[in-house]
Amino acid sequence: MLRMTGEIDMSNSDALREQVVEALDEGTPALVLDMSEVTFFASSGIAALAHAREYGKQLGGRPVHVVASRSVRRSLEATAMDQLLPLHPTLEDALNAVR
Repeated sequence: MLRMTGEIDMSNSDALREQVVEALDEGTPALVLDMSEVTFFASSGIAALAHAREYGKQLGGRPVHVVASRSVRRSLEATAMDQLLPLHPTLEDALNAVR
């Protein structure tokens, strides 16, 4: 599980991408991203999640589950990424989904 807080924009979305790749490379069968405390989510963050989804697929179908704050959910819904990534209202829901 990875937890992000605050703002995700051009200044730190590459770090998000790197953390996700590292976690998936460690062999986790599914990854939970806790973004419940993200207050701003820019298009570069959406691109990082799109990369995470594709990278997980390349590794044999390792899904990336997102616990989305209101800001994250709205951004993902506006770009239809909510149709591609499993979104969860709580961390408990996401962890139960990957068990």
